[in-house]
Amino acid sequence: MNTFKKYLILLIATSCLFFLSACRSKKATVSHHPNKVITKTYHIAHQGQRLYGKLTAPANYTKRQLPLVIIAHGFNNTLEMYEDYALHLARQGYLVYRFDFFGGSRHSKSGGQDMLKMSILTEEDDLKTVVSALKQEKFVDPKKITLLGASQGGVVASLYAADHPQDVARLILLFPAYVLFDDVKETYAKLHVNDPAKIPPVITHRNARLGALYLQDALKIDLEQKLTQVKAKTLIIHGTADQVVPYTYATKATTMLKNAQLVTVPDGEHYLNARFDRIALPAIDRFLQK
Repeated sequence: MNTFKKYLILLIATSCLFFLSACRSKKATVSHHPNKVITKTYHIAHQGQRLYGKLTAPANYTKRQLPLVIIAHGFNNTLEMYEDYALHLARQGYLVYRFDFFGGSRHSKSGGQDMLKMSILTEEDDLKTVVSALKQEKFVDPKKITLLGASQGGVVASLYAADHPQDVARLILLFPAYVLFDDVKETYAKLHVNDPAKIPPVITHRNARLGALYLQDALKIDLEQKLTQVKAKTLIIHGTADQVVPYTYATKATTMLKNAQLVTVPDGEHYLNARFDRIALPAIDRFLQK
């Protein structure tokens, strides 16, 4: 075989190897791409109002029933604060719905920005409307609904899970504000009134201007009794450096809930950041996969 033929054979063999290698590399790259997700506005009618919300889901979510995660935001927050969590869960195949509570903040797109008609019970009623509406959607698996509540939203989610156990498969609580009930009692005592009905129409609580309803509704609730009624598997994630809701509230709640586990974020505070997320997101993944 002359030199030219040897060179030609070697060139062809090398080209084939390169082509096959390129094909293998392309296939591997595609398989590691994150699932495509979409986010769309999704409003829900409620008592003559419109609850503003966003649905984040796999791009083909309408083609099959999927498990649903509903995010309940904290005091004076909005749904925008939980976009990273919504995207993270949607990429793993979950439908994620987040919404603004009516009166839930000064910037609520659901209305009630003066916050004078908001309480944990009005927010529980908002959440009830959201769950009821989404359960009717053909792309929602009604037996696989998870509530994810942060701070005051964690309290609201807990109350809903206690009052409607048939609707909630799992409960995820990020630094739930169970301190709220002690805070309310402290504010009530400072008003020097002997009857909740005599609370002034507008009060200052937690550096916010709220209506009397906020205190009145919270004073009605026996937290321990409510927590013992929760049947859903529950995950609490709480930081040890939380200055708003001390970590001890999470440890105590874990003993009251029948089926709860506590994940601790060392030096975690009362907000979502990289330190908190590094522990919280993998813990949520493990919890939902069990």
